[in-house]
Amino acid sequence: MNNQKPPYHELETKMKEAEELIHALRTQQVDAIVGERHVMLVRLKQAEENLKSSRNQLRALASYLLSARENERAVIARELHDEFGQALTSLQLGLSWISRKVTPGQQPLQKKIKSLTATTTNLMRSVKNIASELRPGVLNELGLVKTLKSEAREFEGHTGIHCRFNTNTEKAKFDRSAAVAIFRIVQAALTNVARHAHASRARIALMKRKNALILTVTDNGKGISRKLIYGHDSLGITGMRERALALGGTFTLGGSRGKGTILTVQVPLSRVIIGTSR
Repeated sequence: MNNQKPPYHELETKMKEAEELIHALRTQQVDAIVGERHVMLVRLKQAEENLKSSRNQLRALASYLLSARENERAVIARELHDEFGQALTSLQLGLSWISRKVTPGQQPLQKKIKSLTATTTNLMRSVKNIASELRPGVLNELGLVKTLKSEAREFEGHTGIHCRFNTNTEKAKFDRSAAVAIFRIVQAALTNVARHAHASRARIALMKRKNALILTVTDNGKGISRKLIYGHDSLGITGMRERALALGGTFTLGGSRGKGTILTVQVPLSRVIIGTSR
């Protein structure tokens, strides 16, 4: 039997062949892994771009719907004012004319006319209030700052919740659509305070800070949970958020149990105040 060991150069050759084989296998595995990761990264990037595009489209759609809703509100408010308002005014004048024609002895008829007159007056007041809610025409007359001051007073009068308004934008001239958006956010925020907060105090602040306009609405109520903030059925909060985003701004809402709630909207000055460079 031949017990002679293989020559050294044969072992060296076989070791090199083995190393080359191992290297080839490792290289293929690395290439496969790198290739797979590259494909995954490309697909992830495409998915992110598609998601971003979808979000932008949804934002544009939401902005369009908000604008369309405000326009529709304006049309309905105008119809209420022009048609129902004029009809009720004519009815009131007619009742007044009939009242003057009725003799003092016709007490039951006088009483009925007085009742109908009071009902007509209440209807006229209701139509005016509904039209004002649909289209805050007072914004055109008073401007955003005075309108928010008035809103705070009315809120306190209706709810008994002490409400204070602070601002440093008294001399600013606001873009019409931006003013409507801010006003609607404040309306919705105060509605939430009245319905859910169990608060005794509320505060509205509209402050100009460098290149941003910051709106805050705070209360000292029971606070708000994350479930309510991000819930699908929280339509009022969703509406406020979409109005803020439509202005190119940010919307945050937070609070803690027993310490109240704070809503903050921050938007670029160039989007809300006329005369500010973009």
